[in-house]
Amino acid sequence: MKNALICIFYMMSVKSVAQTITASPGWSIAIPASSITEAGSNYTTNATSTANQTLISVTSSFLASYTVTVHRDNTNWNSALTLWVQRTGNGSGSFFGTIAGGLSFQQVGTAAQTFFSGIIGFPTNRSNIPIQYQISGLSVLIPVKTYTTTITYTVSN
Repeated sequence: MKNALICIFYMMSVKSVAQTITASPGWSIAIPASSITEAGSNYTTNATSTANQTLISVTSSFLASYTVTVHRDNTNWNSALTLWVQRTGNGSGSFFGTIAGGLSFQQVGTAAQTFFSGIIGFPTNRSNIPIQYQISGLSVLIPVKTYTTTITYTVSN
C-alpha cells in the first residue's frame, strides 16, 4: 500500500505545466555613410549584432520536449534586406535537459520555422539562451529611412 501511495503522489507531482518563452532585448543599428570608402562602391559587410543580443528563456515541466520556432512580422521592411538568426550558446540550467539546433545562421521569413529544440530538465527551465542577428542585402540603392520588423519566438511541445 505504501508503494501505491508514493506512485500516485509522483504522478500528481509531474502534471503538465504550460510552456512559456521570454526574449529580450531587441536590436537597433545605424549604418553610417562613412562605411562606404570609395565612390561607386556598395556596403561590403553584413550588419551583425553581438553574440548575446537577445536572451531567450524556456519554461516547461520536467522532461518535457519543446521546439522553438521563429518568424518575422514586417512593420516597415525593405524586401532587399534579409534577416538571419542563430543561437550562440546553450543558456543555463536544465540539469538532465538537452538543446539542439540553431547553431548556424538561418534566414528568418514570415512563415514560422523550427529554430531549435530540446528537453527541459531540472530546474524546469533553460534560461539566457544567447541569440545573434545578422542583416544582409545592405545597399546604397535602398532608400534611407528606418526599417523595422518584429521577430516572434514561439515554444511548443
